[in-house]
Amino acid sequence: MKKKKLTDPQWKDLDPFILSKIFSHLSLKDQLCSPPFVCRSWLSASLHSVFNHPNLDFSSIQNIDDHDDEMYQQHLGRYNYLLKLAINHCKNWASVTLPCRKMPDFYTLMFVAENTPNISRVILPGDSSVDVYPIFMAVMYWKNLRVFDAPFRGVQMITQLADYCDNIVELGLHGEFSEKEVSCIVEGFPGLKALDLSKSTLSVNALAILLDGRLKCIKELNVLHCLFVDEDGNDMRDDYVKFKAFRLEIFDKMSGMKSLKRFLHCLGKSCQQCLDRSLEDD
Repeated sequence: MKKKKLTDPQWKDLDPFILSKIFSHLSLKDQLCSPPFVCRSWLSASLHSVFNHPNLDFSSIQNIDDHDDEMYQQHLGRYNYLLKLAINHCKNWASVTLPCRKMPDFYTLMFVAENTPNISRVILPGDSSVDVYPIFMAVMYWKNLRVFDAPFRGVQMITQLADYCDNIVELGLHGEFSEKEVSCIVEGFPGLKALDLSKSTLSVNALAILLDGRLKCIKELNVLHCLFVDEDGNDMRDDYVKFKAFRLEIFDKMSGMKSLKRFLHCLGKSCQQCLDRSLEDD
């Protein structure tokens, strides 16, 4: 009886789950350099390690920053290549987190958006400095969005969301708001349950519009650390008498909203963060 010839175990024959666990301990830059290009099993394990999460986190792109621009472009190209392959492997993405800087290229983001129609949550950090134009285009595919949070970039952003994503119930926008922009929010999202405008600049009339009763489903309104300005653009806190009257008016309107459960604000006491911000603006 002939003995079977023993062969050395092959790296490619390792359990894919174990491989992905090993790869997850590498930095993103290291994961992009070699493992995906060894063999098919390593490629599959790499995709599982980098992308197989409920949240598609583009902010990890910032971890491949490199002083050599040519090397960075190579890493980014590999990332975009793997991302497109991952579309066929990872069907369970529920949300997208976008980076503060260095957005994936336009065509990659459009490819992802077109192939992930069930995304329900999109987050772009409030301190983001990236161009939001690609996001305007992506929301045309993300029609099932329920949560959207991003820096405010004008009325076009609100109208685009309202036109294509009428299922949104939680909205976060951060920037400068006048009566016009706030009216667009109120009219575009009548079923809104949570609105976060924290660390924004609002005119006193804009805040009054938010509390005029048209948002009949609103449960939470967040205006923490906001700068409230009068008709001349002056900080309301500079005039104690006017600010006191403004507070009383706002609290009166708030008490008349039966659906509102939480009103997060800095109107009750002087807030150091708000004071510091006023000094910075000066």
